[in-house]
Amino acid sequence: MEIHDNLRVNMARPKRFSWSKFFVIILAFVIVIGAGLAIYAYLALRPMAKAESNVQAVVKQKTQLTNLHDMTVDYRDGSTYAVIGSENGKEKVAIIHGKSSKVKVFDFGNGMTKVQLKAKLKGDYQAKKIYSANLSEYQNALVWELSYQGKDGSLNYLTLDYKNGTVYRAVNGL
Repeated sequence: MEIHDNLRVNMARPKRFSWSKFFVIILAFVIVIGAGLAIYAYLALRPMAKAESNVQAVVKQKTQLTNLHDMTVDYRDGSTYAVIGSENGKEKVAIIHGKSSKVKVFDFGNGMTKVQLKAKLKGDYQAKKIYSANLSEYQNALVWELSYQGKDGSLNYLTLDYKNGTVYRAVNGL
């Protein structure tokens, strides 16, 4: 305070920068953004998680498969769900089409692996990038539904037999 002509005058002092308030505000901002992203991710993934639990419930109810894992979804001809499980010590694949409760079970483990698929696509089809490789059913046979980017940059789809790699369907140049 300064005294001018017997009057006390409050001089405005420059306020100090408060690092503690700065860090609290930044921390609160980060927490709010993180919570928002977590809620968004939860809401975005909830339909897939619900579908997965429904598929597993149907497979457990309609088949003898246990230890269900590696569920894939193919949207080529509607939604086709495939889940791998074991029955009497053998690996099997259960296929469900859409919201149907009909389950088809195929033997798994004596066909083309993902490594062999990748080698076939890179070698035979000069695939730049593989987008998806999902198990599905076509003409009562277990197949791989593949989507990949060709050497010219186009989107391509293949339906290959699971056991021997025979091409059932091919869509090129999308």
